[in-house]
Amino acid sequence: MYFIGVMKLPVKIEIDYEAEANTFFSIQMARYLGSRPSGRFSGLPEYDAVMDMIKDAWIELRASGILNSLSPHGRESVYYTTIICFPTFVADSGLNCIPVDFVAKKRIGRDIIAVPPAQND
Repeated sequence: MYFIGVMKLPVKIEIDYEAEANTFFSIQMARYLGSRPSGRFSGLPEYDAVMDMIKDAWIELRASGILNSLSPHGRESVYYTTIICFPTFVADSGLNCIPVDFVAKKRIGRDIIAVPPAQND
């Protein structure tokens, strides 16, 4: 038996985007908290700002269409290689910081401020 001109039709992959979003959020949240000296949020405003940034990145990634043709392993690889440039929050820094109003989503002034590291009492 011969098959001449048999084409493999593209298979539509069903993706559970709720589960995918949870995976993406978990990876990004672990990355962010792993970069914090305290390993946790300093308060609700910081948490809200970080969650908004992750949500915006997820919306952009999903809208790009790149996930539609990838296997579960391929999608997870994309989640790990997606880098979100999270801000440095003053409470933990000891670095030069750029003051930003996350509610208004704008930089406050043009000066970079030096913040001394937190003292552990």
